[in-house]
Amino acid sequence: MINQLFLSLGGNLGNTREIFEGAYPLIEKKIGKIAVYSSIYQTEAWGPIPQADFLNQVLLVSTTLNPQACLTEMLAIEKEFGRERKERWGPRTLDLDLLYYGDLIIAEADLVVPHPRIAERKFILTPLAEIAPLYVDPVSGLTANAMLLACEDTSEVNRSV
Repeated sequence: MINQLFLSLGGNLGNTREIFEGAYPLIEKKIGKIAVYSSIYQTEAWGPIPQADFLNQVLLVSTTLNPQACLTEMLAIEKEFGRERKERWGPRTLDLDLLYYGDLIIAEADLVVPHPRIAERKFILTPLAEIAPLYVDPVSGLTANAMLLACEDTSEVNRSV
């Protein structure tokens, strides 16, 4: 069975554009076909640690994997690009997050879907609303556009050139 998932990419260490370009074929090989790519956005770092701006993007991916298998592959791809999990919200080469997996709601120790902080993060909502403005969040019942309009995050999120 083919399922649709939304995956976010982020990074601020190294050449992030090159890292994203290198991650796409691995995502397609290990997780599934990328159906839609959002623009890449330059965003202020989120959280308490001062650091360089991030680049962020959201992809719509078709997969036959279950959510846990997707998570396993995402962590392996991050590791391939030198991701080290040293400090929460710290700088990173590549961060992959499973935002949505169809309309499933999952609450497991190592996997929560929808991603629990989507509604608070303009750097996720902006590219999500670009590629799927009418996608309905299965928890809130709001569309991606409505969540973006309601988001109280005041950080800068600008389309990268």
